[in-house]
Amino acid sequence: MFEWVLIFILFTALLITFYLYAKLKGQIEVKARQMFDDWIQKVLKDIEMKMDAEVNKRVEEQLKEKEKSIREDAIKRSTFTIIGKVGEHLAPILIFQNYGIDPKDFRYIGTPIDFIAFKGLTEGSPEKIYFIEIKSGETKTLSEKQKKIKEIVNVEWLTIHLPSEIDKLRSQS
Repeated sequence: MFEWVLIFILFTALLITFYLYAKLKGQIEVKARQMFDDWIQKVLKDIEMKMDAEVNKRVEEQLKEKEKSIREDAIKRSTFTIIGKVGEHLAPILIFQNYGIDPKDFRYIGTPIDFIAFKGLTEGSPEKIYFIEIKSGETKTLSEKQKKIKEIVNVEWLTIHLPSEIDKLRSQS
């Protein structure tokens, strides 16, 4: 009978050992899974930070390049504008040398064309009227409005007497 008690005690110890082993194994698996998940989160966070830093660096480089391009374009446009303004003031001198129109015969309009020149006006013998558009940039062509004006140039003369015009307005009222 002693043998049976000993077998029972050994069997019970074996069952308790198996139970403790299974319990400990489960705890180890849970802890290992938690450590693995924590490690994955850390690795992902590191990768995300590196990617964010790289993206920020690339975006910053692209912004700097774009800003440089915009600044260069602004300087170029500003230069053309300044050259255009100076050119409009120098144009009568150049035109005098190339076309024989006295700079005193020029009248600045600005838009839609730059000048009207009355060749010979300062000498008292006007001979021709010129519509002059000054181009100083890369384009040498007229704008659509200017082309239309060039097509329809057909001179009509109007003499306006202001007192008569005012009287007309009064009579209409």
